[in-house]
Amino acid sequence: MQITAQVNKRNVRLILPYPITHRFKVGVRFADTSLLAMMTERFPFHTEKDWESRILEGKVGVNGIVANPTYMLKALDEVFHHNPSVREPSVPDEVEILEETDDYIAVFKPAPLPMHPGGRYNKNTLSWMLEDLGYKDLKIVHRLDAVTSGIVLLGKTKEFAKKAMFCFAESKVQKIYYARVLGTPQEKDKIIDLPIKRKNGFVFESKLGLSAAKEAQTKFTVIERGEKISLVKCEPITGRTHQIRLHLESWGHPIIDDPIYGFDGDKSSKKVQNVAISLISTGLKIDELGINLKIDIPEWWVGE
Repeated sequence: MQITAQVNKRNVRLILPYPITHRFKVGVRFADTSLLAMMTERFPFHTEKDWESRILEGKVGVNGIVANPTYMLKALDEVFHHNPSVREPSVPDEVEILEETDDYIAVFKPAPLPMHPGGRYNKNTLSWMLEDLGYKDLKIVHRLDAVTSGIVLLGKTKEFAKKAMFCFAESKVQKIYYARVLGTPQEKDKIIDLPIKRKNGFVFESKLGLSAAKEAQTKFTVIERGEKISLVKCEPITGRTHQIRLHLESWGHPIIDDPIYGFDGDKSSKKVQNVAISLISTGLKIDELGINLKIDIPEWWVGE
């Protein structure tokens, strides 16, 4: 059951506790890793001690049977985790349909809100909320971080999704974001061209000399300069995970409230990200598909 409440003049979605059993395949990355170590690293919102207790209680196991915390995983093992009373974190209940055709819908995704089920979130996700609104079998063609707000495009058909995903993969999409950053950038225009690679868990890094890294490029334009905080327009040329956040960090002007790449950020991959950051997607243009989406920056996002 879902409840909508209002907190600080914003609608908040609450889900009453419910039972659920998650199942997932073990990837190559966690092969030859103990069950306890994998659960602790992959789901850091519980401590190692909590996961050990859950495994010993039989709530976590492998291939349908209970397992020891020291069980060494193999690729393609199926892990289950039963939670008799899931308590999902609340999320903003502010999803808005911006545009709809026979091929796609464009929506505004508030933050913090994950795109799809995973970790602590299942029903409090964009895909589930859209299903509640009657939109079933939507195809995700690109993603925004849970902590990022803004425009998201979803396909209604496989044919459209395939075309849109190709455009994103081939950098044929013009994207516009705005970020509130620390400090006063001296340059009005700046292009950051630094590769990106996963560092550990959900944390990435961006610098020269990384092996097996992916090329990444972002154009920045300073819109407003402040003594402590500035507003920057961000235009990612490529579309790598955490690209804008990483490139702003490398410029020396990280997003003001970024818990990972901001000032004194935690890059352990253990700290839960459950608060919106000052990064918003306001424009999405795909000439090849005749799509040109724009939104104004919401009043509540602007801040002080």
